[in-house]
Amino acid sequence: MAVISATGSSNISAVTSASTSLDTEALIEAAVEQRLAAADAIELNITAAEAKLSAYQQLQTLLLTLSSTADNLKNPASSTQSDAFDGRAVTLSASGGGTATNLIGATVEDGAQTGSYDIVVEQVAKNHKIASDGIANSGTDLGLSGSFTLGAAGSETVTIDVDAGMSLSEIAAAINASSDDSGVSASILKVSSSSYILVLSASETDAQISLGDSSGSVLETLGLVTASGGIGNELQAAAPAILTIDGIEVTRSSNEIDDLIDGVTLYLYDGDENTTVTLDIGADLTGISNAITDFVDAYNALRDFILTNQATGSDGTAADDAVLFGSSLLRDISNELSSLFGTSTDDGATQLSTIGITLDANNYLVIDSTALADALSTDLDAVAGLFRFEATTSSTDLAVINNGTGGASGDYTFDIAVDGDGNISSVSVNGDSSLFTVTGNRIKGKDGTIFEGMTFAYIGSTSASVEVSISRGVGQLFADRLNDYVGAYAGADGARLTEEMSALQDGIDRMETDVSNIERRTEDYRAWLTEYYARIEAQINAASRLRDQLEQLLADNND
Repeated sequence: MAVISATGSSNISAVTSASTSLDTEALIEAAVEQRLAAADAIELNITAAEAKLSAYQQLQTLLLTLSSTADNLKNPASSTQSDAFDGRAVTLSASGGGTATNLIGATVEDGAQTGSYDIVVEQVAKNHKIASDGIANSGTDLGLSGSFTLGAAGSETVTIDVDAGMSLSEIAAAINASSDDSGVSASILKVSSSSYILVLSASETDAQISLGDSSGSVLETLGLVTASGGIGNELQAAAPAILTIDGIEVTRSSNEIDDLIDGVTLYLYDGDENTTVTLDIGADLTGISNAITDFVDAYNALRDFILTNQATGSDGTAADDAVLFGSSLLRDISNELSSLFGTSTDDGATQLSTIGITLDANNYLVIDSTALADALSTDLDAVAGLFRFEATTSSTDLAVINNGTGGASGDYTFDIAVDGDGNISSVSVNGDSSLFTVTGNRIKGKDGTIFEGMTFAYIGSTSASVEVSISRGVGQLFADRLNDYVGAYAGADGARLTEEMSALQDGIDRMETDVSNIERRTEDYRAWLTEYYARIEAQINAASRLRDQLEQLLADNND
């Protein structure tokens, strides 16, 4: 306040300065940052959780890839599927002077019967082509009117209407507008600057074009037909493909032939009756080798991931890349994988080593590519036997239609009882009738038994004892057990890894909601502080103005 003396002199004791020195913006930011510190801590937790989730997702992918590559080596449970050993490769060689690939191409389906065929392509199938006479200009009105019909064998006959204002190009367009129905297309060739030719082509090979004037003489005037109705200018006659296979002559209407050799499609490019093309169908050894390599790579990638996430630094703590260090889930997966591989290969490691697959000192799989190539080329059946399921029965009335995963391997006698109505009443093995369920003519192994998942079909009408021989290669056993293992950890709902990832994602979602709430409340707090300090500054400014007025008043009194 201000103090005025009785003598008229004045002394001012200022309780406030002329202006505030408060840095309100800094005060507000400091208060806001203090509130946001909790959100920052949660963000760190989110980052750690997201890294863990990403690692689990990678682990799931590695498990599923390993399972898939193992499945690709074993023969499938269902006969409608195929495996790497069903892959086929085609080789073509020629004798007689020509080049095989200039004459024939071929593709083959998985599982096609292997074999060799000698093929001579005498002629390829050809499209029928007819040409008009030369016309001076393709875009000038021809002054022709009338209608004509045309169509290729096997297609519809269509009618094309022509008026005097249409040019050669417009007639071609009218023909092409109906080509899907007629099987005939039209094009124009510029022979010279004063000669254009309309060419009609059958869409399919070995299909004769039929055409004729219905009214007027459009086709005859163009030279496409003669006065007697015959073809005017035939550029190429329709012709079938003619070839011999192992000395047997065969004709087809197309150059793409998929019904001559089961599972094989031939593509005929040219004819040369003096050249014999030998078509060899064999196992796709490269594909099999790649499939085995893919499996080994998938196993090693999973092994590498596990070791990386279990690694420690020089100080004994988790290494920087060990995102899942200490995870009991990862530890369980690692232990079960080691147990699974060891159990599956107790009696199979030696077998696998015969084709060049071994475990090194760090439990990584190693492939000796030379040994593998030798095994594939010299005894493919033996290699396939390491990975495949094989079953034979002493009766054609009993067939295996699903391999199952129970691990049955060996020789068994199936005693199948059929009642008076021809229905299966029971199935037993060594006197045990509790191993199967029967539905119609289907016999299915019960869960928990060595025949779990196996399905047989019996079409006999009387009771019978059938000898069944089952063998499962070490790769087959591993793949079957691996599928169960991967399903338990990385499968759909209920799998441990899937549940863990779901829980992590739920936690991340909750933390992100918490951060959003903190940020929202902090922004509200910022707005309140801004308003609060604005009021204080307004009061200080008002006090400052009052002080200035008092000082002026005292100054006036002293004067």
